[in-house]
Parts: sequence; C-alpha cells; structure tokens
Amino acid sequence: MLRKTISGAGATALLTTALLVGFPTAEAAPTYHPWGTTNAKDQVLQRGCHVYTYRYSITAPTDRWAAEIFIVNPNGRTLASNTLDTASDPDRGSARVTLCRPSTVLGVHKIKMKITWQRGREIYDGFVKPSTFRLTRR
Repeated sequence: MLRKTISGAGATALLTTALLVGFPTAEAAPTYHPWGTTNAKDQVLQRGCHVYTYRYSITAPTDRWAAEIFIVNPNGRTLASNTLDTASDPDRGSARVTLCRPSTVLGVHKIKMKITWQRGREIYDGFVKPSTFRLTRR
C-alpha cells in the first residue's frame, strides 16, 4: 500500500510539473516584419578569401533606423556580419562581406537582417524575411 501511495504521489507531481511548465509543442513559425529586404545572386566560392556582394533595402516606418546583417551557412553558423545605420548608409544599395573558402561550406546560405527603428522614445526591432543564395564550385 505504501508503494502505491508513493508512486501515485510521484505521478501526481510529474503531471503537475508538466502542466505548470507546459508540454512540448511544435515551434511556432517565426514572425517577420516588412521593414526591408535582402538578396544576393548565386556565386562561385573562390579559393582563399574573397569579397561577395549582396543587396539590401530598408523600409522602416521612420528615417531613424539601424540594420544588422548576418550571413549564415547551411549548417546554421554565422560566417560574417555587417551593420548599416541611417546616419552613414543609404536606405537601399549594396554591401560586401569577405568569405574565406576554408571556413565556408558549399550550399545554400541565408542573409538575415534585423532592423531597429525609433519613433520618439519608443524603439522597435525585428527580423525581416531572410533571403538565400547558393555558393558552388566552378
């Protein structure tokens, strides 16, 4: 009888913990904001280190913005990053990053861009929908 009580109490504690913490659920789709875009054409991964170009467009609701751009390889590793700021960069144009073949894998890479903008004293930020480009061999 004692054994049943202890196991019953353990099951009750486990159920209570699961209800308080929550059951595992499928990940929600990320929310992207319409504050800009990025793109790059497919390119050949050169030997050594070389400069690769991508294009961007910032459409933040105000003219007080900053952008962080991340180049992410197919394995999810960030290879390079860049920052843009309303005080020193146009709201659309091209930018460049240096990628080195020894630390870069072939395949589809993502360009992720986070926009931060300000209206009065309020600051807003979020990611725009990532774009992709492929790095291939000759």
